[in-house]
Amino acid sequence: MTPPSSPPSPGPPHDRCPRLRRTRKSSQSVTAALHGIKRHNATYYALPAEQTAALWAARTPAGFTFNVKAFSLFTHHPTPVAALPADLRPAAEKTGKDRVYFQDLGPAVADEAWQRFSAALEPLRHAGKLGAILLQFPP
Repeated sequence: MTPPSSPPSPGPPHDRCPRLRRTRKSSQSVTAALHGIKRHNATYYALPAEQTAALWAARTPAGFTFNVKAFSLFTHHPTPVAALPADLRPAAEKTGKDRVYFQDLGPAVADEAWQRFSAALEPLRHAGKLGAILLQFPP
Protein backbone atom coordinates (compact mmCIF):
# COMPACT_ATOMS: atom_id res chain seq x y z
CA MET A 1 0.00 0.00 0.00
CA THR A 2 1.32 3.44 -0.91
CA PRO A 3 1.32 6.04 1.86
CA PRO A 4 -0.95 9.00 1.21
CA SER A 5 0.87 11.86 -0.38
CA SER A 6 1.14 15.01 1.65
CA PRO A 7 -0.28 18.20 0.23
CA PRO A 8 2.25 20.55 -1.31
CA SER A 9 3.75 23.10 1.02
CA PRO A 10 1.91 26.39 0.74
CA GLY A 11 5.22 28.28 0.77
CA PRO A 12 6.02 31.40 2.73
CA PRO A 13 3.14 33.69 3.77
CA HIS A 14 3.90 36.26 1.08
CA ASP A 15 3.35 33.57 -1.59
CA ARG A 16 -0.15 32.85 -0.25
CA CYS A 17 -1.30 36.40 0.28
CA PRO A 18 -0.70 39.05 -2.40
CA ARG A 19 -0.95 41.82 0.21
CA LEU A 20 2.18 40.43 1.89
CA ARG A 21 4.28 40.20 -1.26
CA ARG A 22 7.27 42.42 -0.86
CA THR A 23 9.79 43.94 -3.13
CA ARG A 24 13.26 44.76 -1.87
CA LYS A 25 12.07 48.35 -1.53
CA SER A 26 9.04 47.48 0.61
CA SER A 27 11.01 44.94 2.65
CA GLN A 28 13.50 47.66 3.53
CA SER A 29 10.63 49.98 4.45
CA VAL A 30 9.16 47.35 6.77
CA THR A 31 12.55 46.82 8.43
CA ALA A 32 12.93 50.58 8.84
CA ALA A 33 9.50 50.96 10.39
CA LEU A 34 9.98 48.09 12.82
CA HIS A 35 13.61 48.41 13.89
CA GLY A 36 15.22 51.74 13.02
CA ILE A 37 18.52 49.99 12.25
CA LYS A 38 19.81 47.59 9.62
CA ARG A 39 23.08 45.74 9.16
CA HIS A 40 23.95 45.33 5.50
CA ASN A 41 25.97 42.24 4.65
CA ALA A 42 25.84 42.85 0.89
CA THR A 43 28.76 45.25 1.23
CA TYR A 44 30.93 42.31 2.36
CA TYR A 45 30.43 40.48 -0.93
CA ALA A 46 30.84 43.38 -3.36
CA LEU A 47 31.71 47.04 -3.30
CA PRO A 48 28.41 48.93 -3.15
CA ALA A 49 27.43 51.43 -5.80
CA GLU A 50 26.89 55.01 -4.69
CA GLN A 51 23.44 54.95 -6.33
CA THR A 52 22.49 51.94 -4.18
CA ALA A 53 23.45 53.69 -0.96
CA ALA A 54 21.51 56.76 -2.11
CA LEU A 55 18.42 54.56 -2.55
CA TRP A 56 18.92 53.03 0.91
CA ALA A 57 19.04 56.53 2.37
CA ALA A 58 15.99 57.72 0.41
CA ARG A 59 13.83 54.70 1.29
CA THR A 60 14.25 54.93 5.04
CA PRO A 61 12.89 57.44 7.54
CA ALA A 62 14.92 60.10 9.30
CA GLY A 63 16.84 58.66 12.22
CA PHE A 64 17.30 55.26 10.58
CA THR A 65 20.82 53.83 10.88
CA PHE A 66 22.70 51.52 8.55
CA ASN A 67 25.60 49.50 9.89
CA VAL A 68 27.55 48.04 7.00
CA LYS A 69 29.94 45.14 6.85
CA ALA A 70 33.29 46.01 5.29
CA PHE A 71 34.16 44.46 1.93
CA SER A 72 35.88 41.10 2.41
CA LEU A 73 39.13 42.37 0.89
CA PHE A 74 39.58 44.77 3.84
CA THR A 75 39.14 42.09 6.51
CA HIS A 76 41.76 39.56 5.38
CA HIS A 77 39.18 37.17 3.98
CA PRO A 78 39.65 35.63 0.54
CA THR A 79 37.85 37.77 -2.02
CA PRO A 80 36.69 36.39 -5.36
CA VAL A 81 38.43 38.19 -8.22
CA ALA A 82 34.99 38.53 -9.84
CA ALA A 83 33.82 40.61 -6.85
CA LEU A 84 36.34 43.33 -7.65
CA PRO A 85 35.45 46.19 -10.00
CA ALA A 86 36.34 45.24 -13.58
CA ASP A 87 39.17 47.77 -13.85
CA LEU A 88 40.85 46.42 -10.68
CA ARG A 89 40.67 42.76 -11.71
CA PRO A 90 43.81 42.69 -13.89
CA ALA A 91 46.00 43.23 -10.81
CA ALA A 92 44.22 40.35 -9.07
CA GLU A 93 44.34 38.10 -12.12
CA LYS A 94 48.16 38.39 -12.16
CA THR A 95 48.20 36.29 -9.00
CA GLY A 96 46.72 33.31 -10.87
CA LYS A 97 44.21 32.78 -8.02
CA ASP A 98 40.42 32.75 -8.10
CA ARG A 99 40.35 34.43 -4.67
CA VAL A 100 42.78 37.07 -3.51
CA TYR A 101 43.78 38.66 -0.24
CA PHE A 102 44.51 42.30 0.54
CA GLN A 103 48.27 41.67 0.52
CA ASP A 104 48.05 40.04 -2.94
CA LEU A 105 46.98 43.29 -4.60
CA GLY A 106 49.49 45.86 -3.48
CA PRO A 107 48.83 49.21 -1.85
CA ALA A 108 47.67 51.15 -4.94
CA VAL A 109 44.86 48.70 -5.80
CA ALA A 110 43.86 48.23 -2.16
CA ASP A 111 43.77 52.00 -1.61
CA GLU A 112 41.63 52.49 -4.72
CA ALA A 113 39.18 49.81 -3.53
CA TRP A 114 38.96 51.50 -0.11
CA GLN A 115 38.36 54.91 -1.74
CA ARG A 116 35.50 53.45 -3.77
CA PHE A 117 34.00 51.73 -0.73
CA SER A 118 34.17 54.97 1.24
CA ALA A 119 32.75 57.07 -1.61
CA ALA A 120 29.88 54.63 -2.13
CA LEU A 121 28.79 55.05 1.48
CA GLU A 122 28.87 58.85 1.26
CA PRO A 123 25.10 59.19 0.61
CA LEU A 124 24.41 57.37 3.89
CA ARG A 125 26.91 59.54 5.77
CA HIS A 126 25.53 62.71 4.20
CA ALA A 127 21.98 61.70 5.20
CA GLY A 128 23.12 60.99 8.78
CA LYS A 129 22.24 57.31 8.37
CA LEU A 130 25.67 55.68 8.39
CA GLY A 131 26.37 53.91 11.65
CA ALA A 132 29.26 51.52 12.15
CA ILE A 133 31.42 49.85 9.56
CA LEU A 134 31.95 46.32 10.81
CA LEU A 135 35.44 45.01 10.15
CA GLN A 136 34.91 41.34 10.88
CA PHE A 137 38.30 39.62 10.80
CA PRO A 138 38.78 35.85 10.57
CA PRO A 139 39.60 33.92 13.74
